[in-house]
Amino acid sequence: LYMKPFFCITALSLFTNIVLAQNTATGEAQIHRINSDTVYFGECYKGDTVEAVFKFTVKGAGKLFIRQVYAGCQCTIPQYPKDSLTEGAIDSVCLQFHSKNIHPGAVDKFAIIINSGAERTFRMICEVNALTANTQIKNRRIRLKTSY
Repeated sequence: LYMKPFFCITALSLFTNIVLAQNTATGEAQIHRINSDTVYFGECYKGDTVEAVFKFTVKGAGKLFIRQVYAGCQCTIPQYPKDSLTEGAIDSVCLQFHSKNIHPGAVDKFAIIINSGAERTFRMICEVNALTANTQIKNRRIRLKTSY
């Protein structure tokens, strides 16, 4: 009576390990970062839009297809390639952070890249400053392009 669930769990675990080993052995296409997975962009003011560009290359056999980029909140909007990418292709994921409705203080935003390979997470970290009567900077657009 108790052996049947144990056998099913053991068989499922063994099958999963075999599939993972085959994917690793075949060199399945994966996102390989060119620059950092985390961008620190210092300070911005409430109302600014900050863009961070995360460059990557594809390594491994087969094609890589980014199915979705899931942003951690509604203030972060991802832009990503919709076509399949082959080995050696260089592309990027762009995250736009809109600080209009964000409270002043430290901000750590992220996006999870769901693709045909292993998941990746890209982060944007900054400090949002409040606008005051003396602040002349409003609604700027800042684009950060990290080094290649």
